[in-house]
Amino acid sequence: MFAKQQNYAQHAAPYLPTVRKKDIAPILFNESQINTVCRDFYFDDEGTIHVDEPTINLWTLYNLLISANKSSYIDSFLERSVNAYDFTGQIRHALENKSTSWYLN
Repeated sequence: MFAKQQNYAQHAAPYLPTVRKKDIAPILFNESQINTVCRDFYFDDEGTIHVDEPTINLWTLYNLLISANKSSYIDSFLERSVNAYDFTGQIRHALENKSTSWYLN
């Protein structure tokens, strides 16, 4: 898993210094799955907007990631499920400790 994290950081942000890249927590979801998370957050099943105030809690974010993960192939499903849990945990840790996070700052 550590090798995949390093590989992700190298490809995700090639313009960043190496020291900064290794601090970025990986998201193993592909672009289509991230689009699904965004779409499902804003729209309901009938295609109508259901978000009056665009706020999200970590439980909702986790469930959106897990829902988007259903489109994964079986060989990456478990790894992405664990990644969704780890990612929301890292966001929670950054919020609780008022520390920096690539995804929040």
